[in-house]
Amino acid sequence: MAPSDIILHWYPLSPFAQKVAWVLNFKNIDYKVVQISPIEPRPLRRPLDGGYRKTPILQIGNHVYCDTKCIIDELEKRYPEPSIYPKTKTGESSESLGKGLAVWLETLLFGSVSRQFDVSLLPEKFRNDRNEFLRQKFGGGSPFMKLDLLAQLAMAEKLLGDKTYLLDTPTLSMVDLSLAKSMFFLSNVAGPDFVEQQAPRLAAHMQRVFAEAKMTRTETMPKLKAEQAIELAQQQYQPLNTQEAPATSVLSELKIGQEVMVTPLDTGRVPSIGILRSLTDNTVVIEHKTDKVTSFIHFPSFGFIVTPPPKPSL
Repeated sequence: MAPSDIILHWYPLSPFAQKVAWVLNFKNIDYKVVQISPIEPRPLRRPLDGGYRKTPILQIGNHVYCDTKCIIDELEKRYPEPSIYPKTKTGESSESLGKGLAVWLETLLFGSVSRQFDVSLLPEKFRNDRNEFLRQKFGGGSPFMKLDLLAQLAMAEKLLGDKTYLLDTPTLSMVDLSLAKSMFFLSNVAGPDFVEQQAPRLAAHMQRVFAEAKMTRTETMPKLKAEQAIELAQQQYQPLNTQEAPATSVLSELKIGQEVMVTPLDTGRVPSIGILRSLTDNTVVIEHKTDKVTSFIHFPSFGFIVTPPPKPSL
């Protein structure tokens, strides 16, 4: 069977989508791009994602990967070289250390960066679409939000020190991408001069990552319309490989074959709905069927909750 197309569904201003694009480019993977609207509705994505509203998603045939953790792990499995989990100086994989450190970078640091943005400057449609997220995460650009940010930037500067890469690995690792992503967003929010002045080491690190990630390469990738992505999912159907994703449940309350909802625990808490096909301590896979396509939607177990759908009211 011919290999399936790899398709990134994104919009360029999304820092999380940029991070996935950087991984694709760093690994020299050929892929196609579907540019989506930054706000809902996205009706042509629903047959693929089952309701998941966050950006990006990565489509490989009729398999859809949600959340950057899940996407990056799948790319690392399929394309192990060059690895984003290079060995440390002690000869050990940097995966566990990197994933642990990324929790801080992706939550506290990125959240602090986000709170620097004055939400009143956003278009009304965007504010309405992100209303819950903005209320929870953003501080409206208040100057009093800068203390936390500066403290975290100082911590990251000290952690990086004079090293080329955060974990002192010979090549960049996942945490370098996470750190650069936050600095990329901060540059857009507060301006590149702010990053240069407040965190010169992080600014230089960001530029090194940009060079390794070949940022402009994404612009050269073939462009697809959303309708074409659905057609490719139909044409490149592949069943779930149960050897790679064992169809066993780690929760006695859930059974393979039942309808479930998979919902993020942080923001964008809109569930994806489908038939549970695999549930392990690493991944969740549901099958989502529409009259257009059948997709297998993959999520990380970390940061998501899987529940039965609510019972209809009488």
